[in-house]
Amino acid sequence: MNFIQLILILGFLIFLFRVLANPGSHQLRAWTKIVVILFVLAAILAILFPDTTNTIANWMGVKRGADLLLYLLTLAFIFAIFYGYIQSKRLQKRIVSLARKIAIIEANQKNKLPRNK
Repeated sequence: MNFIQLILILGFLIFLFRVLANPGSHQLRAWTKIVVILFVLAAILAILFPDTTNTIANWMGVKRGADLLLYLLTLAFIFAIFYGYIQSKRLQKRIVSLARKIAIIEANQKNKLPRNK
């Protein structure tokens, strides 16, 4: 095992540990955790057996494994950007809804007239 392979494997394991052991990780959906675990396993296998990426690339019609990894990285980047955009829009709608509710509550409290006895 080369020194760079050891560094890469340790880096991916630290990444996996940080994602799963993070106190906020209970908020992650189960499928997200599964995808992260599968990604880390695939990365470690590609690091340990770099020739397999060439074999898989040839099977998929790509000449080199490095090109295949670049294509997959581009696809993952586009997916991450799209997912972030969707999350941003969802949070934006939630903030607007909460702001409206707060405004209605404050308006109701301001307009309450004192009761005469």
